[in-house]
Amino acid sequence: MLAILISHLFVPNATLCLICDFLLLAASVLSVVCVLNGKNNCAINIVFLTPVFIYGYYISEFSAHLPPVETIHFSTWWLIAGLVFLYFFSNNDGKILLYFLLSIATIGFQLFIADHLLDSFSYFDPIVTNPFFVFLAFFLSTFYLRRHFNHAIDRLKDALQRQTVSLNRVIQNSPFLISRISAERDEGGNVVRLAIDKVNNAFEAAFKLNLHEVQGQDAHYVFNLIFKGKLDVNKTVLFSRKGISEIQAPHIDKWFKIHVINPSYNLYYLIFEDITKVKKKMAELEANKRRYKVLLEAIPDIFFVIDKDGVYEDFVIKESDLFKVEDANIIGSSIFNTGFPENLANKIYACIQNCIRSNSIESIEYSLNTPNGTFLFEMRLAKLNAHSVISVARDITKRKTAEFKLEKALKRAEESDRLKSAFLANLSHEIRTPMNIITNFTRMLSDAEMEQSDRLELTDAITENGKQLLNMIDNTIHLSKIETEAIEVKHSFCRINGLLRDIYNQYAPHIPDSKDVRIRMNLDVHNPEFGFSTDNQLLKEALMILLDNAVKYTTKGTVTIGYEMIRNEYIKFVVADTGIGIPKEESENIFSRFYRIPNSINQTTSGSGIGLPIAQHYVALLGGELEFDSTLEQGSQFWFSIPFSDGQGYMKIVS
Repeated sequence: MLAILISHLFVPNATLCLICDFLLLAASVLSVVCVLNGKNNCAINIVFLTPVFIYGYYISEFSAHLPPVETIHFSTWWLIAGLVFLYFFSNNDGKILLYFLLSIATIGFQLFIADHLLDSFSYFDPIVTNPFFVFLAFFLSTFYLRRHFNHAIDRLKDALQRQTVSLNRVIQNSPFLISRISAERDEGGNVVRLAIDKVNNAFEAAFKLNLHEVQGQDAHYVFNLIFKGKLDVNKTVLFSRKGISEIQAPHIDKWFKIHVINPSYNLYYLIFEDITKVKKKMAELEANKRRYKVLLEAIPDIFFVIDKDGVYEDFVIKESDLFKVEDANIIGSSIFNTGFPENLANKIYACIQNCIRSNSIESIEYSLNTPNGTFLFEMRLAKLNAHSVISVARDITKRKTAEFKLEKALKRAEESDRLKSAFLANLSHEIRTPMNIITNFTRMLSDAEMEQSDRLELTDAITENGKQLLNMIDNTIHLSKIETEAIEVKHSFCRINGLLRDIYNQYAPHIPDSKDVRIRMNLDVHNPEFGFSTDNQLLKEALMILLDNAVKYTTKGTVTIGYEMIRNEYIKFVVADTGIGIPKEESENIFSRFYRIPNSINQTTSGSGIGLPIAQHYVALLGGELEFDSTLEQGSQFWFSIPFSDGQGYMKIVS
């Protein structure tokens, strides 16, 4: 309607009837408002305004239009459209007949205005073009069909009514508990109330309620009374997708399966099926199942019955994640096609024959691959009867694994004990050598005639061997503390740059002149106040051990000690060198106690082989993990990261 109005306003030379357009738009809006408010009759009655619009567009003098005789067919089709609208939306035949008379009068009036009312049958030739004939023929044929279909519908309603009576009789005498519920809806079609319309005899007997007590009552109230608030009838009836649910009524010791049937828009049937016996039987079976399951699960074995040909006749296996098998996958299968290797299947078959023939007990250990890994089993076979044996398979994976780990641990302990014994046996030699040098060289210094250069050389040798002796004693003390778990972590604020500078100053001046080695520091944050909370002593000991190793195994190049920040959450310490490196095959032994990697430097120098294990333990106490990477003849790099706790001065400037 709005489009028609706009086209009449803006299209040149258009036939105009603005009043008619606005009235038509208003009628359309009014009909929509009526429908939205649920007033359908109001919307239907607007069709009776059709003659008014015909008058406005095709007859009145206040609109530009063709002569009335030329628009009479347009009017006829408008009226036919209104008749069709009534057929679809109105059930009132009187209203349709009234519209028919009004339409005939409208056609006659337009012909009267066109001065062709009396000669309409001669003017419109052939007669099928006469507007009276067109409208009357359409009305009589469609009205007859409407009446015919209405009578057919009435007959169907009668038949349905008879069937409903028969159905009600069946429902009334049904052994199921049945309640018929009617739904009351608002104008928007929403259910506002569910009321009990009827209950059958079984319902009355089961719940001890008479029809006159519940008829017309709110369904929610009645079922709350019956089931003590355990049944939400609104949810069950209106929102249950499956239409089937179960409910327990403990106060009457009953279980019911509820079936919801919706035969018509406002009618529901609730059918209560008493499943108490089924539930109790299932509960009893479930209890028995649990009891036997507990008994079977208490036995960590798998039982099979195998006939003399190696075919499985029966089995019992507890439910677990290890096996997911069904009867169909085992029963009737042979030991030769259930996954056993051919040699193992032949061995099992031979044991079966021995059991049946000599009534002996045979044992076999084997491995079995499952989706969860490889497991070890011990199978025992015993004669069951003349044609079959019983096989008991026990999972011995944990036992075998424990035995293997125990054997491995024993070997490690023996090796550790051997290395420790070698260390202790060598300790006297390692201590005696520097002590002899210190004692003898000290005695030689008392010679007044010794030249100054020789005296300085002896002094350096005494100092170097003293340091070596002190380092060995320190490592031995550290190891004893680790063994006795006497190390206590003491957190305090540690200035990292100062700590690394102290270590640098301690090592840099004492690098032997025979080594072309330079120590370099790599500080990520140059603020002298930069630091965090940790155990200063343990951190220093770990770094000194790593730096001492790096200097020891580097004859030429650079040794780097430093750190870097990781997301302001961790601080990563790194000690790298350009030394002789570590062979790949020795990577597993690098942190073993008392173990020294065979190389040219270890062959000419003394050592205990406990430095790196001590450093690894200290790093673990600080909350980190000591890691390394090494390339033979190119150098090694050791690093560890520890939490950056209570840090200060850690902002760094990036240029």
